[in-house]
This record gives sequence, structure tokens and C-alpha cells, in this order.
Amino acid sequence: MPFPRPEVDIRSPPPAFDDLIDWLEQWSYSLVLLEEYPLRDVHTAIDAVEDAVRSHRKEADRWVAPLRSAGGETARGAQVILHDHEWFDTSLEQFWWFYRVVESDGHGGHRQALGQYGRVLAEALRRHRRDERWLEARSNTRPLARAVPRAEKP
Repeated sequence: MPFPRPEVDIRSPPPAFDDLIDWLEQWSYSLVLLEEYPLRDVHTAIDAVEDAVRSHRKEADRWVAPLRSAGGETARGAQVILHDHEWFDTSLEQFWWFYRVVESDGHGGHRQALGQYGRVLAEALRRHRRDERWLEARSNTRPLARAVPRAEKP
């Protein structure tokens, strides 16, 4: 029995960060299934993910950083979230590394590895967002109630 392929347009990143995480997972899964996306579309998609993660970090750090002094679980949660934000910089570098491997050798296994890494990154971002929502509720703040816009490229 064949597995259904996720319906996703790699050329249309959604504006909302949580939706972008789902979009990342969907097109990454398609890569694992050997979808033949043009490299320029994959490059543009990774650019969109990078822009969204960096924009998210900038916005979230504004409300999370002051919570480090709150004490107790709130402070520990804030520290974890801020550490995640730093870690995501390394994750994005690794994502680009996998892309460059595919760029130099488009072998299906390399495309699958890129897709698997995209899926891992999406899951890490999803867990991170759960932690942020927990911290938001615990600290009685409402910063996540609004959508975090992606940075516009010049």
C-alpha cells in the first residue's frame, strides 16, 4: 500500500511561524520520499526557514530574556528557550551544509538526508514552541498571541 504524499507547495511559505514549521516538515518529508524539487526552490525554502527562525528569535528574545530573573521554573524555562534560540543558529548552519551536499551531488540519498534533517529541525522547532507557550502561560504574558512576522529580504 503506497503512503500518501503530503500536499505542499515548497514555493509558498506561510506567514505564521507555527504554520511555517508544519510547511517545513511537509516539504522535508517529500524530499525523503524523493520528490524532485528544483534546487532553486529548495534554496528559497531554506532561506524562508532561516529568515523565519531569525525573526522569531528577535521577537521572542524581547519577552523571554527578562523572565530569566523571575526565579524558579519560569527562569529555568526562559533559560532553556534562550538556549534553544542560540542552538537554532547552529541548526540552520547544518541545514545549509546538507543543502550544499545536495547541490554538489544531487544523489537521492543526499536529498533524503537533507529531508530528514529538515524533519528533525521541524520537530525541534515544534517542541520549542510548546515550551514557549508553557512559559507564556506561566508568566501571564501574551506575546505569542500575535503572529511573528518573517523578516523581509531587501
